[in-house]
Amino acid sequence: MNIKNKAKKSLSKKAKRIAVKALKPFLPFIILFLGLLFAFCSIIDAIFVQDVQADTKSLPLETKQIKEQCIAKAEYLNTCHNYIGLQPTKNLLDMDDRERDKEIQWSHLYSIMAFHNMTNNTAINFLLLNQVAKEFESTFRYEEYTIKEEQIIKGNSAANSLVKDEKENSVNELTGKTQKVYLLVESDTIMGHYKYNYEERTVEENGVKTTKKVFIGEELIGEKYERLKKYLKTHLFVRDSDIETDVEIVIQAANGYYDGEESTEWLQGKSSSDTIITNGKGLVPTGMFTWPIPGYTTVTSKFGMRTHPITHVYKLHSGTDISAPIGANFVAMADGKVIKASYNSAYGNMVMIDHGDGIVTLYAHGSEILVTTNQQVTKGQAVLKVGSTGYSTGPHAHFEVRINGNFTNPMDYFEGGE
Repeated sequence: MNIKNKAKKSLSKKAKRIAVKALKPFLPFIILFLGLLFAFCSIIDAIFVQDVQADTKSLPLETKQIKEQCIAKAEYLNTCHNYIGLQPTKNLLDMDDRERDKEIQWSHLYSIMAFHNMTNNTAINFLLLNQVAKEFESTFRYEEYTIKEEQIIKGNSAANSLVKDEKENSVNELTGKTQKVYLLVESDTIMGHYKYNYEERTVEENGVKTTKKVFIGEELIGEKYERLKKYLKTHLFVRDSDIETDVEIVIQAANGYYDGEESTEWLQGKSSSDTIITNGKGLVPTGMFTWPIPGYTTVTSKFGMRTHPITHVYKLHSGTDISAPIGANFVAMADGKVIKASYNSAYGNMVMIDHGDGIVTLYAHGSEILVTTNQQVTKGQAVLKVGSTGYSTGPHAHFEVRINGNFTNPMDYFEGGE
């Protein structure tokens, strides 16, 4: 045994010496790589998640000034090259605010400057802001359009004939109205170059015939985030192999988080992984909820904690994602009162409904909000149209169920859910 142990120790020492000798020339690079990786992870959490999302009241004066400059610059960039046909305009005009998920945000600018600071130790200041901003001037093009509404006159044919005989050309003027609106037909921003498609439709409802153009989809021209990718490659020398990750960092960090999931901290100041109910079965009365996306059941992302592949931060995906096309109905899961119906940079168009007894549901990333805050809604009533607004890579329905402010797995309340 002693001879064997001595042989093992001898071999072990020789192996260590060989390994050290082999690795010694690469040690400086290994140390440098580990140092950069640690710094990179720290910067993502410290700069992007905190600085980009910080309330200006808690910011140092210099940082607060930079943030205010970024906000003003983003407003300029989103209005500097806009057109109605060939006529310039300084406004954002789309009747459905379709520009919102294509605009450059102040936090995009700040995130790119943070990259400069990381890469070249460049000072984050107004000079750098101007340098970054000149590469990201947005363009929004609009079409002027007239929506027509006509009252349908019903009655005996003689009465209608009389109206036509006496006022042949003024029936529509008396019984109808028109509304001039602007439709976004093209955008070219940090998000990419898009064209927007519409279809003119006439519908009759409650005695009124309405003719208007309905949005049917957007078309990406070229590559998503094309200008951002070009900037990162030419100004920060990002390699092709790293470009997708670095673009993701800028876009997600600019929305207040970096984990590829919906941010929920803005809804509750105390939101954290400590407010998760791992098994919500029995907390909601049986049969209370109806399925929120009728006709669509494919789960593309489940509720639960996840470890981020780069920062290794353990974070929550606070709801369930269902694959569904733009325009599909997102319905209220139960009767209740709408407590929020608005746009958020992460959730996009979203609705929250209070069902009483501490039960709240949330519906996100919609293309169109169908209800208003404080409105009473009934089970199965359409509250949102499925879309891809906010941070979203494609059309889908994200919904959440909260019990007394705690995150729960929405699938716990449906038979066969997991």
